[in-house]
Formats: sequence, C-alpha cells, structure tokens
Amino acid sequence: MTVAKHENGRPRTTPLPKLQTALALLISHAEPVTATVIYPFIPAFVRRTGITNGDEKKTGHYAGIIESLFFISECLCVFHWGRASDRLGRRPILLIGPLGLAIATFGFGLSTSFWQLVVFRCIQGVFNGNIGVVKTLLAEITDDTNLPDALTLLQLMWNVGVTIGPAMGGLLTDPAKRWPRIFGNEFFREYPYFLACAGPAFLAFATFVICFFFLNETLRDYSDKEHKTDPSECDPLLPRPREIARTHHHDPVLPVLPPPNEPSPTLHEIIIPNVPLQRSLTCHAFYSFTNMSYTVLVPLIYSTSIPNGGLGLSPYKIGAILGVEGVCVAVFPVFGWKPMLNRIGLKNTFILSYSFHIVRIGMLMLARMAVATTGTVDWMVWMLIAAQISSSMFSSVAYNTTATLILKSTPPNALGAVNGIQQMISSGLKGLAPTVASSLFAVSLALDWKVTGGEGGICRYMADLIQLVVITAGVWYSLKLPNYKLIQ
Repeated sequence: MTVAKHENGRPRTTPLPKLQTALALLISHAEPVTATVIYPFIPAFVRRTGITNGDEKKTGHYAGIIESLFFISECLCVFHWGRASDRLGRRPILLIGPLGLAIATFGFGLSTSFWQLVVFRCIQGVFNGNIGVVKTLLAEITDDTNLPDALTLLQLMWNVGVTIGPAMGGLLTDPAKRWPRIFGNEFFREYPYFLACAGPAFLAFATFVICFFFLNETLRDYSDKEHKTDPSECDPLLPRPREIARTHHHDPVLPVLPPPNEPSPTLHEIIIPNVPLQRSLTCHAFYSFTNMSYTVLVPLIYSTSIPNGGLGLSPYKIGAILGVEGVCVAVFPVFGWKPMLNRIGLKNTFILSYSFHIVRIGMLMLARMAVATTGTVDWMVWMLIAAQISSSMFSSVAYNTTATLILKSTPPNALGAVNGIQQMISSGLKGLAPTVASSLFAVSLALDWKVTGGEGGICRYMADLIQLVVITAGVWYSLKLPNYKLIQ
C-alpha cells in the first residue's frame, strides 16, 4: 500500500480513523475514572464499614489496601487479556472490559463491609486489564505518521480521567445530605457512596453499548497480506516493526516468529531473543516506578510541616499547584511530543525527557532545603516549584515514547501479549511505588530526628537522593535503547 506524500517527497500524515480511535479512547477513559473516583470518600467509606473499630489511625492502612488492590489485580490479569486478544481478537476482549467494570463499580457502591470492598475492587482491576489491548488496537489502525498522535490522545484521556474521577467522587458523595429534596430517601441514606460509584459505572456501561455496535475487529492474518487487495480502515498503511526491520538497515534486526495463523509464541519466544524489546520494557519499568514515586511524594512533601522537612502548604495551595501541573502535563504532549520525535528521534526523546525527571526531583529537594533555611515559603521557593512544574512538562512525554519503542520492537502476532506485559509492569509498579516511596519518606524523617534531633540534615533527603540514583541509572540504561526512526 502506498503512502501519500508531499511535493518534497516526505510522507504526509495519515488522518486518524476517527470513529475507531474515539472508541478506543472511550474504553481507555474507564481506567482512570474508576481507579480515582474513590479517592475523596474511601477513608470515610472504610470507617463506615467498621473495620477500624473506631481507631482513626488505622484508616490510612485499610484505605491504602483498597486503593492498591485495583492496580495489583490489574497487574495479575493484564498479560492474559492481551494474550487472549492475540487469539480471540481485540473486539471481544475490549467489550468484556467495560461491562465487567460497570458491574464491579455498581457493586462497590452497594458494599456494606470491608471485605465486600476488597472483592469488588479486585474485580474492577481484573476487568480493567484490557487497557493494553487498547494500545494494540491503536497500533493496528495507525502507521508511523499518526501513531504519535494516537498515543498523545491516549495520554490526554488518562489525564482527563484522573481529573474527572476524583471530582465526580467528591461531588456525588452522600447526596442525601447534599440534595435532600432529590435524594433524601432511605436508599441513599443507607448507601451514601452509591451515586458516586454509579457515575463511572454508567459511563463504563454506555461505553460497552456504543462499542458493541460500532467497534471493529483489527486482528488480522499478516501472513496473507500479499493476497489482500481491498484494505480496510483498520489496516495499517505502513509496514509493521518486523517488516521495517527487514528493509531498513539502521533498525535492529528482530526475531522472526511464526505468523498469527500458527500457534502463538510463548513468552520466552517473544522476549528472550528480542533484545530491543527487553531494553524498551526495562526503560518503561524505570520510568513507571520513578514517576509514580514522584506522584506520591509530591503531596506528602508539600503537606509535611516545615520542621519535619516539608513545605507546610495548605490543602488549597497543594490543590492549586497540582492542578496547574496536571494541566501542563496534559497539554504539552499534544503540541510538543511529535516535534521532538521529528527533530531528535525516539531514543533521544526518551533520554531527554527522562533526564528532566532528574531536574524536577532536584528542584523539589532544593525547595525543601530553601524552606529549611529560611523557615518560610518565599519567592525563591515558588520559583523552584515553577521550575519543577516546567520540568514535569518535558518529563511527561517519556511514557508515550517507551510505548512507541515497545510497539516498534514487537512482532505483529505478539502485539496483544507484549502490550499486556507493558501494562502489567505499569500496574504492578503503580501498586508497589506508593508503598515504597511513602515508606522511604517516613524512614528518612525518622532517621533525621534520630541523628540530628530534628535540626535538619542530609538524612531527611534520603528519599529524594535514592530517587535521583534510580533515575540516573535509568537514564544510563536508556543509552542502550534501539535507535528506531519513525517515517515522518
């Protein structure tokens, strides 16, 4: 299939297939909404179940369990959903996901005991395990010229979801007290969090209905493509990664696996011979862990009192800073990522972006030092916070860059399985990083008090320094990434 070109011979950007892209984004939107909608009310919900026996100090422990179970159960299932999509097709797996999410989220809102919350939260994670299949579908309906656009929209939908989810959870909690004329009946008094859960559940169910009628299957037999004469909207216009590797000498050589109509390759056959894929997945793991650790540490550091090594900011100021950072992180990839790819390529884009992660951790640590010296948040601290937010903008494109590298390193008959592995890494580290990061922060403060008596020393910055070491190791390892070139 030929690719439309400009007069100068450069490929013209292929328009995204609007309907199929919109449906894929709608499915992906369910994860952040259902994952974050519980954050505003889960402490109160946990206390309401009676599991804490009136001890408020235990609330954080049990609330943390509920919050993490979503990502842990997703981690355990996402690879199997991706592998199933390679055999059964993308469409059936993508339809099962939002339907299961809708049922589980409705059940979560109707729960009355802590263990019911545990069960339904795990089910939510299980049925959200098809997020990797969404990336596979996008890879199969795009080519090198518009894949960055599709992944940018995917990241934008995530950022919108993590904004809408908590807002929906906070607004719709306990409607019997907030709007007694409308919801002041016995049902909503007995289930004060049902309406907050019903919002994202209805969104997931509506997604299932719409996709049932309009979502197309994109899995096809690549071994028969020479005999196809009538391409469809779902066919990629440019060769897939394995074919590109055969025709472009600057690309790494990928292992030749059996075509999709033969038995699917094992996990060993997919990853072990494929060095470019190994390196891309490793860099993805580095970024996923350190980025989630940063996400957890920022509000902790902002809210911790100045004598204990934090900035002592009010919830209002913390919300404003995180809101500004969220908008910047959401908007920048839309305008900045593709020009970066065109100018410096995939490998160098990841290296540059991940290097800015060092800068934002450094700015955060310098802000803590400045506050410890002056005892107040002055203009210099605000300048450092502004630099931290600016660094987050450039760091935000690293995730999509590793996703593209993984797609370029994957044979076409293993796309679902590999995207499942990628999402399994993300989900597992999202469940692990909050515990590790917050524990390191607590240990660093305790050690600081033990060593200096609270006077302040290098010990209180231990969590920041460990992050800097891990990120530096990740940047060093990223020098080994394959030097793929997108056709732009």
